[in-house]
Amino acid sequence: MMNELDDASFDIPTDKSRPQTEEDARKKALEDPGPTWTEWLYSTAFKWWLGIALLIVDSWIVTTFLELGAWVFLVVGTAAAVYLEYLLFRYLWARPEEIRRGSRPRRRWPPFEVGRWTPEGRRARETGIRPTAEPAATDPREFL
Repeated sequence: MMNELDDASFDIPTDKSRPQTEEDARKKALEDPGPTWTEWLYSTAFKWWLGIALLIVDSWIVTTFLELGAWVFLVVGTAAAVYLEYLLFRYLWARPEEIRRGSRPRRRWPPFEVGRWTPEGRRARETGIRPTAEPAATDPREFL
């Protein structure tokens, strides 16, 4: 009796970008190991945990002022908390403008140019040189 499914129907097309053997996979991993565990923790995982913690803090603020019936303090307290959370996020994970995706208008005074938990921030602390978001331009007053 013949099976309804043919053995040929289970042929999986091979992808040239995927490593075919363990040796190829090992070579590829040695060439580009990726971020270390601590770099991944500070640059990716803590963003989610901080977001959850800040959501809890915001809900405490909102419920406290709703229970008291203080509508003005509810608005002012929530606005202040959101702004302080924005500053905390920029302090930890601000990236230089050249690395960001998309085109945003340049801020006149950004709160923090380089975040503390970014690779650029780590490099800036080690070398003492701050990364620049834009290449140094010539001063237009030099031509007048």
